[in-house]
Amino acid sequence: MTEKEKAIEDETIELSAESTEKKTKKPHRRRAIVITVVVLALLTAGGIAWKAHADRLMAEARADCAAASERLRTATNDWNTLLNGSAADAAKTDRKSVKDAKMLDALSKTMKATIPKTVSCKADSRTGVQEAAKAITANAAWYKTHAKTLSKAVKAVESSKLDKTVDDAQALYDATSGKVQDDKTRASLLDAIKKRDADAIGKAVKTVNESKAAKEKADAEAKAKAEQEAAAQAAAAAAQSQRQAQSYTPSYTNTGTSSGRSYTNVGSAGASSGSTGGSSSGGSGWSGPTSGGHGDPGACSLEDCSIPIQH
Repeated sequence: MTEKEKAIEDETIELSAESTEKKTKKPHRRRAIVITVVVLALLTAGGIAWKAHADRLMAEARADCAAASERLRTATNDWNTLLNGSAADAAKTDRKSVKDAKMLDALSKTMKATIPKTVSCKADSRTGVQEAAKAITANAAWYKTHAKTLSKAVKAVESSKLDKTVDDAQALYDATSGKVQDDKTRASLLDAIKKRDADAIGKAVKTVNESKAAKEKADAEAKAKAEQEAAAQAAAAAAQSQRQAQSYTPSYTNTGTSSGRSYTNVGSAGASSGSTGGSSSGGSGWSGPTSGGHGDPGACSLEDCSIPIQH
């Protein structure tokens, strides 16, 4: 082979090699571009998916916090209703109206309990929202627990008040034996006491007191009437005694004449009269002091004169 032919052959081989190298480089570039696009797409999709996932978790956290807030609202309303209702009424109970005043002290202490601080679900992060939900749940539990404690304190005061009512009613029952106008009222009171029925006890106590007052009034009127009758009888007896004393008191009339005296005795046995002169007559007469043998009207006093005796 000549040098010219050899040169032509080498040139041909070189051109073929260049052509092959160009053909080889083009597919590699395309593949790199495709891979880059795919990676970018995957990254974009992953970021979107991650954000969607994070948003979903945040929404769930906010929903849980909202549910906790609703439970707290219900618990708070229950507490306030009890606090401003039956608890407030029980707290007004007079200490003398309960058997144990310590129950009122316990109620007052429970009513003054410090309530939890308000917590909001408005947080920037999922973790913040979750922490808020936990705090709100704890607050709701506080209200529920203290509401139960407050309810028990109210019932304790009411029970102590009923105990005092029953004790007072029993004392009234014991003290009114034989002192009421109608003993059926006491029987009704005893039945109410056994049932521990406050309303029934109140009504029974009223009827017993009314029956007791009625008997006291009737007894007072009867006593006054008896005293009046006794006084009237005593006055009548005194008047009768006075009349009898007056009817047996002798009365004397002294009539003087120039010839003698005449005496009249007025008594229950009748009246008798006698005349005296110088001598007695008819087997009956009167003797008394004389002066010079002649009757002297002024010579005799009642002590010296004697009553004529009838024979």
